[in-house]
This record gives sequence, structure tokens and C-alpha cells, in this order.
Amino acid sequence: MAEVAINKRLNLVIPIDSDSGKIWIHSTPVSREIFESNYLLLVKTLSNLYGNGIGPAMAPRVASFVLKDTAKEMDDKKDVSADFLQEVYRLSNFLMPNPDGRGWRTVPFSEAKNRNMVDATSISEVENAIIYFTVASALHLRKELPMAYQGLKSIWDAETTSLNVTQYGNSLTTLTPGESTGEKPIPVANIGAPTPPSVVARLSSIPS
Repeated sequence: MAEVAINKRLNLVIPIDSDSGKIWIHSTPVSREIFESNYLLLVKTLSNLYGNGIGPAMAPRVASFVLKDTAKEMDDKKDVSADFLQEVYRLSNFLMPNPDGRGWRTVPFSEAKNRNMVDATSISEVENAIIYFTVASALHLRKELPMAYQGLKSIWDAETTSLNVTQYGNSLTTLTPGESTGEKPIPVANIGAPTPPSVVARLSSIPS
């Protein structure tokens, strides 16, 4: 039986510019099983972000760093984030143009990173964005997601989609600049607005 993503959360798509032209990063939320195995790490990471005044507008820039720092606080002898990060990388892919310019190829995030297929700065920026998306998708209530995703939208022009990476790659072959995939993204309102006090209180009250 296939693993089911938490509450059927939508997938994330981030467009970035590279030396080979525009490419897309597609990332899928983790399964309930992975969430249950790592919930304390995720809760503490989000609490550390919001508790230190790093709200949704800036969290996508530093979430990976905060997660790794949080993991070290939890256990300074063992990297408790390793299994979680491995799963996030597995669920994340680059959609890159084929060498002949026809269609798109799917390249796993880890492969693109290890083979330096994308510059190190872009890899780091994308990794932070993906980690925040994964943590926020796992912990925020559905009604809070527009607020939680505001930084992803404003910084990256990101979108959410129900299409898997293969389906999204196939949809790109028919797109021209400015066209939409036809998916209805989660609306992101109040760009730059502070995190609601109720959300901060709910997360920051969790014991560290």
C-alpha cells in the first residue's frame, strides 16, 4: 500500500534560473510515517524559527540551517536529522531541459547536488525553501497554509500543485511563457504580514 502524504497536502513547485535556462524543483510532503518518526524534530524546528522572530516571510531562507541546529541541540553525538533529510531529498526532484531541448528530464535532488548540476548557492537556497515547505506542511493547519507559504510565494514565485513530478514535467511541454498549468494554487495573502500571535503562541509554547 502506498504511503499517504499528511492530509493530502499539495506538492511544491519552485522555478529557478540556471546556466542551462529555467528549471523547476518539485517537492512532495513527507508521509505520515516519516512525520510520526520525526515529529519532535519538526515541531522544535518550527518553534525555533517562529520563537526567534523568523516568520513565514524569511523562514524559507534559513529553515535547513535551523533544522540542523535543532537536531544538534537534541543530540550532539548523533545527527537525528539524517533520516528525515534523506527522505526530503528523495521526494524532491529537478525538472531540467533535455540536452536536445525537447522535453524535460527528472533529476533527483541528491544527484543534482552531488554532481554539481546546479550551482551551490541555488542548491542551498532551494534546500532551505524545501525544508520549510516540508515542516510547515506537516505542522500547520490547512487554514494556516496561505500564511505559512507567503515567503515561498514572494521570494520564489512558488506554486502548489496536485500533479506529481512526472505529470508536472509533461505539462511543461505544452506551456509557453506566462501560461498556467491549470492547477489552482493555494492563495497567498498578506505578503510580508507577521505571523499571527495565535500561531506563534501555539508553537512557541511547546517545551524545548
